[in-house]
Amino acid sequence: MQRNITITTLIGTAAVIAALTGCSSSSNSSGPHVYSQIDRLGRPAVNEVFATVANNRHQVNDTDNPTDDAGQLAGDIQTFMTTTAGRSQAITNVAKAVLVPDVLVANLNGTAPGYLGVETGNAGATFGGRALSDDVVDTSLGVIFGNTIPALGLAPDDGHEIPGLTTDNVGPGAKHFQVLFPYVGPPQ
Repeated sequence: MQRNITITTLIGTAAVIAALTGCSSSSNSSGPHVYSQIDRLGRPAVNEVFATVANNRHQVNDTDNPTDDAGQLAGDIQTFMTTTAGRSQAITNVAKAVLVPDVLVANLNGTAPGYLGVETGNAGATFGGRALSDDVVDTSLGVIFGNTIPALGLAPDDGHEIPGLTTDNVGPGAKHFQVLFPYVGPPQ
């Protein structure tokens, strides 16, 4: 049986443990810290692309819990995909099914299906994995503006791809990685 756990759950659990252990600052504070969520980023480009600044949609999604994404972020995806991007309802439905809730899912059964692999039922190697050198922003943009969903056979091609928007033109070549932790080298 495949066991999945969200990274958000792990982080949330760690935050609760920290709060219960009475974290205090180095100042003369007598009580535990009160933390406020000001940003939530499960997958790169999701909230940044779909949620507009109009009506504070971006801020709403940043401060919402993942359990609220079906009622909040899903509506932003629906509006953006069918109106702004001009995508079909079938492709929009797949995008919502894959991207909501906006959390990272860890596959704990010993295999690595790749970035968005669990969410798509391991539909294909197109998602490539979630290594530091993988370009997850281009993958996300391919789902939104490209032919990634039809290429995986998850929905019929609607012919409304916008190839110029499927990349941020920043590849892993601009980064340098190390073989040991923290894996990301110092700025150059």
